[in-house]
Amino acid sequence: MKKHTKLVTLFLAGAMALSLAACSGGGGGSSAGGKVTGVYLSPANLSYQNMRPQYNYYLTTFTHEELTLMDNNTYCLVLSSSTFSALELAESTNDAKGNERANSIYKLYGACTSKTNDLDDDLLDVTLSAPTRVVLSNDQTYWLDTDNWNDSMGKVVVPPTGYDDNGNPIYDQNAEPWTAQQYLEDIAFPEMTIQVNQKTASFDYTDFGIYNFSVDMPG
Repeated sequence: MKKHTKLVTLFLAGAMALSLAACSGGGGGSSAGGKVTGVYLSPANLSYQNMRPQYNYYLTTFTHEELTLMDNNTYCLVLSSSTFSALELAESTNDAKGNERANSIYKLYGACTSKTNDLDDDLLDVTLSAPTRVVLSNDQTYWLDTDNWNDSMGKVVVPPTGYDDNGNPIYDQNAEPWTAQQYLEDIAFPEMTIQVNQKTASFDYTDFGIYNFSVDMPG
């Protein structure tokens, strides 16, 4: 989807507000019944991708991460992303212009373990297992939940077979819908250990490798 939008420098504030509450109330699945023991935020990350000369645009993506830990050794990881092309930042004001290309909020649930860092009591070493549930709201076009799967969800996550000259994805309309297990296996990150700072309620931005915007651009 291609929408022309005017925004301020803090245009992600709305998405971050949604993210802060996203794992409240248990969330079901892997986090059901757990009591929150900590909520940690990453700094925002800005990435840039020049699609020229194959396609006549470039992409600017802002991403943000939130990790919620529960006392039953489960986690909820929220990944929020907004992608723009032709982003222009004003020099003297907070205004900006750009073509909004894609937005998404992932909520991933799974098991984890944690222990205080041996060298710094403020740090917690957290080992995240591969997610066992994914909830996704993508670009105001569809949502999915691997714990409540159906064929409609399976159809929208089937990868494109290629891209046309304008960079638009080409899909096989007769392709079989993916199962929830196929999607989980495709999107899941391997077990990894990260450090969270209990004093500042933060952690370093981490590449979980699943920011995949296939709706409007080559992934």
